[in-house]
Amino acid sequence: MILIGALLATCAGTAAVLASRPPSMIRRRLAQLSPRPVAKSRIRSVLITHELSRSGLGWSEIDLLRAKVVAALVAAAAVAVVGLAIPIGAAFAIAAAYAGFVAPTVYVERAASRCRADAERALVALVEWTEALVASGRPVETALVAVAERGVGSVLVDAALAAASRSYALGAPLFRALGREGSAVGLTTLARFAVELERTRDLGRGALTVLRDERERLRASERARTLDAAGHVEGRLMLVLVLCYLPALMMLVVIPLFLGLLDGLFV
Repeated sequence: MILIGALLATCAGTAAVLASRPPSMIRRRLAQLSPRPVAKSRIRSVLITHELSRSGLGWSEIDLLRAKVVAALVAAAAVAVVGLAIPIGAAFAIAAAYAGFVAPTVYVERAASRCRADAERALVALVEWTEALVASGRPVETALVAVAERGVGSVLVDAALAAASRSYALGAPLFRALGREGSAVGLTTLARFAVELERTRDLGRGALTVLRDERERLRASERARTLDAAGHVEGRLMLVLVLCYLPALMMLVVIPLFLGLLDGLFV
């Protein structure tokens, strides 16, 4: 026991001496050059929506914060001006400022939703063009690079294809880079498509069968999405009819006719 205690005391003393030594010049230089992990701020996650990079607006985080502050000030000022004529409480100004502060975030999220919808439709064109080029005899990697140079008309898909093409030009595997970029922009369909192509290549199978299967699946998905959107048209048209046309019909036709009949009865 005495021997073990002495050994542990020696180890502790050695560790204390090593810990008290200042780091060398080389270690300090390496610490300055090495990237430091950026901790996620809770306040930043509340103020900045994660959909900003996927919205296609080209806004930075500073631009979004500036828009939120300006919208909040404008809304509060508008309510304050109204309050000069109509006596309203300060709660309305606070509510208006909050609504103005939240409005840019809602706008960014809706823009991101539209970009995702456009990207889902553009994936059909991506797979169809790639399948046509591969069927004509091109390798699938060359076909994807050619489609990336032309673009498919979607901000998210074009950005992912361009980034994957640049990585491929630098020597990175194209399918893996495409899957990584698809996951980064939130396009799970594109990432899964890249994984399927990589698995097909590893198994030594032709990519044409995978492209045709993916084309048919995307066409069926787009057809189902179109039918679902068409199913909501009737309800929206009925809403427009009830809220717009029927009140106009009542004001311009029914009520004047009814008043004319009443006037004729009592004359």
